[in-house]
Amino acid sequence: MAWVSEQLLTHEDWRRDLPLLATEDVQADALDGMRKRLAELLDDPALIARYRAAMDGQAVGRMVPSLPYIDGIPADLHLRVRLTTVRAVMGVGEDAVTLSAAGAVYEFAPEAEAVLRPLVDGRTEDLAALADAAGLSLENVAGLVRELVAGQAAVVGSLL
Repeated sequence: MAWVSEQLLTHEDWRRDLPLLATEDVQADALDGMRKRLAELLDDPALIARYRAAMDGQAVGRMVPSLPYIDGIPADLHLRVRLTTVRAVMGVGEDAVTLSAAGAVYEFAPEAEAVLRPLVDGRTEDLAALADAAGLSLENVAGLVRELVAGQAAVVGSLL
């Protein structure tokens, strides 16, 4: 229900001050509007799926340090990467790919989908394979992975 409350607060009518000093008719109208918005949200058949996706994207993975790569991810062909959570959620749009993982949302260019897909599917891949699959340079893939490691959404290492 806390999540439902957060969803309701995205609507202006739920953020407005209550008409405490207004007439009873105005107060009744305000309550009726709130009741309708709540019923509309609860009647959404996709509500539970939306909740699950929101919670999956916030699931914090098992923290694993990416030693010795704390200060950066080198463009090393054999360096392997995996997500720290198996509950990441990827959204693919025309202009961007989003990844919700470890409590953060990352936005990348559409070309990143080929890099992220095997990771979201739970696989551990080396940077070279990800670069080849996406048709991107090794440096670009290392930069993408650097963002994920910095947010603790991914871990890298030679022995993963």
